[in-house]
Amino acid sequence: MEIASKSEVLYQQLCRKIAAMRDGTPFPTVRQLMAEYQVSQATVSPAIALLKERGLLESVPRQGMFVRRDRSGNAPKILMFHPDWDSPYLRQIQRELEWAAKKHHFNLEIILFDYREDICATLNNYNADLIVIDSITNDQLSPLQIFQISRAAAPVILCSNAVPFKEIRYVCGDDVAGGALAARHLAQLGHRRIGLLYCEPHMLTVESAVRSFQFTASSCGCSVTMLDCGMHPGDVPEPMISRFARAFRAGEYDFSALFAISDYGALKMLQALRALQVDVPGDLSILGFGNVEMPGIEELATIDISKRKIAEAVMEMAANILSGKSGFETQITIMPELVDRRSLCPLPACRTV
Repeated sequence: MEIASKSEVLYQQLCRKIAAMRDGTPFPTVRQLMAEYQVSQATVSPAIALLKERGLLESVPRQGMFVRRDRSGNAPKILMFHPDWDSPYLRQIQRELEWAAKKHHFNLEIILFDYREDICATLNNYNADLIVIDSITNDQLSPLQIFQISRAAAPVILCSNAVPFKEIRYVCGDDVAGGALAARHLAQLGHRRIGLLYCEPHMLTVESAVRSFQFTASSCGCSVTMLDCGMHPGDVPEPMISRFARAFRAGEYDFSALFAISDYGALKMLQALRALQVDVPGDLSILGFGNVEMPGIEELATIDISKRKIAEAVMEMAANILSGKSGFETQITIMPELVDRRSLCPLPACRTV
């Protein structure tokens, strides 16, 4: 790994300092910066020149330097990095983030990135007051990625990813609680034999919901049959879902309810079963995860982690950072809620768990 020069390190430190200052605030002089950071003028001068070049500082004759961010209409500039992997969830969270940014009067620019590439390595190539990274595909970040995010020139907020490291800011849904809520609700409806449709790539956030579902179902006296589509990022689950649906119709599986780890997979299974004349929920209850806006969602029971609440929390955190506020929460988890619709029904011998 290439070692950054002293000027580059100081530049990143000064960017973080500016992010916590109001526009128009006087900035320390070169001599003051030399004393504060214990560096020479040869280190300070290139860092200051780069800050001016990128529109973060302005020199006023006989008055000094002032924070002057390069903004459109004086609105803070926020870059939102969004993966180019097409999914209903990603489209919906993007819309909600755009709405929340507009509510806070932010100048939001969306940049699509290749979900297979490491976006963390390029953060300092962009000029912004703040960066939001939405849904990193590899959510088990490496130590280098954590360092790159925590030392980026502009403050970074992760959206939909939880990285429990004290210098990382994030807002995400509580997938562990979501998995537990799904299992407990199906048990309360009397289902003791449950299928688990793993119709998403094997990533940390998905795994945490799956493990929580399995543990809670077991503690409620339920057995769980795993139906794994074996997906990788960019794959589609339809072929395996069709195979699972035909196997259920043929009597190869013995469960009365199915929990799908995404609404997309749940709806595809519902459609495949009904095409085979299987009654949902009479023959099989189906519960999804996500409450994502798509055709058919109005009849699918699901575990909802509010995208609106996630987006509002992201932009509220951004507002606190950009205003220089201190003492606010920088790692936020949104709790799940059950949305009960027509794809679920209790078994006749249902008892409360």
